[in-house]
Amino acid sequence: MPTLLYLASAVLLFLSHAVPSWPGVRPALLGRLGRPGFMTLHSLLSITTLTLFVLAYRGADTAGHLFFPADGAAKLAVALMPVAFILMVARVTTRFGEPAAPRPAAGIYRITRFPGSMGLLLWALLHLQATGDARRVILFATMAAIALFAMVKNDWVLRRSPAPKAAAFRAGTGAVPFAAILFGRQRLVLGEIGVGRVLGGLALYAAILHAHPLVFGVDPLYWLP
Repeated sequence: MPTLLYLASAVLLFLSHAVPSWPGVRPALLGRLGRPGFMTLHSLLSITTLTLFVLAYRGADTAGHLFFPADGAAKLAVALMPVAFILMVARVTTRFGEPAAPRPAAGIYRITRFPGSMGLLLWALLHLQATGDARRVILFATMAAIALFAMVKNDWVLRRSPAPKAAAFRAGTGAVPFAAILFGRQRLVLGEIGVGRVLGGLALYAAILHAHPLVFGVDPLYWLP
């Protein structure tokens, strides 16, 4: 039963992100509730389902592995996690505009069309390949599913939008990091990203790394002498 509740809470967590942001649902809720009301409802729903998910996670059966991590999996996660944090910090601190009418691509958006979702996906996949037990596989697979859904949904919104800004943004950016730059559709402007965002991402990573054993009970640096 605890495992079934955990799986159900994972589905609810995914739906709490997917349903309110679904094209058609989001505009209807915005029209009825206004932006402040929509953001409040979305936040409460997300916090509630996340709390249920955490409680179910703590009570789930921890026995059994679906796979065993490869040698060096933990080292790979530690080495690449700063990239995930920089992507997410840059996303939060860079103005985007409306989903169907984004601002011209600048900063981190020159590197990837979906910096926040790409950062979350990288975080989830790095942890997924470094774990293997059923409880944490469900956790990180759920987060990866949320990130992938966000990317697919946002790309769908851009493609369906009649706004010229949306078409220009999509044509000039790429989902895969650095793809648009490599194919000449975009150029790298490090000054737009800024040293502050990079340092902010690294500082947040260092703080999480330090708190990880206390908060999550796992030391990512256990392999160090």
